[in-house]
Amino acid sequence: MEDHPIHILRDGLTGSASLDTAVSRAILRRVSDGELPETLQVGRPHRVVAFGKHDTLTPGFDRAVSIASDHGFDPTIRIAGGRAVVFHPETVRFTWTVPLVDPIAEMQDRFQTIAERVVSTLTSFDIPSSIGQLSGEYCPGRYSVHVDGTGKVMGSGQRLSLRAAQIAGMIVVRDKTMVNEILVPVYAALGLDMDPSRTGAVADHTDVATAAVMDRFIEQFTVGRMASEGTLDDITIDLATASQPDHDPRILA
Repeated sequence: MEDHPIHILRDGLTGSASLDTAVSRAILRRVSDGELPETLQVGRPHRVVAFGKHDTLTPGFDRAVSIASDHGFDPTIRIAGGRAVVFHPETVRFTWTVPLVDPIAEMQDRFQTIAERVVSTLTSFDIPSSIGQLSGEYCPGRYSVHVDGTGKVMGSGQRLSLRAAQIAGMIVVRDKTMVNEILVPVYAALGLDMDPSRTGAVADHTDVATAAVMDRFIEQFTVGRMASEGTLDDITIDLATASQPDHDPRILA
């Protein structure tokens, strides 16, 4: 058993994309300051388009935000890098925040760790999956997870603070068409290429419930460890509320 605890925040999403992003930012700050232990927040989100910082500098960004809103998706600007991604109720959204003396060290190892835990989660359902970038995938990354070498089902990004690192991402369990229906026009507005055939979902291979994938993913972090579960506390919510406008592109416009 590891000698440090992990705290689980299950289904602690607020229903506001910008506030959920700000909550992740607040958790990162509080873990870095030593106020919270290693924390895993996992939940099933509403319909969200999460834009990266690079997207905000693209001439078509305002148009992309309007497309997201017009299609019933809640836009936000996430704190990690990468390009626009989609969350919806049949995805598993996660943020894993770890206290560290030197967050820069072993940054790539943490990407590898989260990818391996997703692969282990899927393997437990007899779903063949691998780590690596697929040609044409949305928000491309070397630590993407794909099923059968054809469809991307997980991507992640990482943000560092003084004494902590946070890896955030999502697992697409079902409804990959919902991802493509919004990302194709959003990427077109941003001048980005993507191949919709490279978008995957876990349920393409095995008919598994999203809640079951979420529970099995949490087990990857808690088995053999001191683990506790709780809800968002007032301090975290207050910090998040103060920075929420920074993550709402409609306010910044």
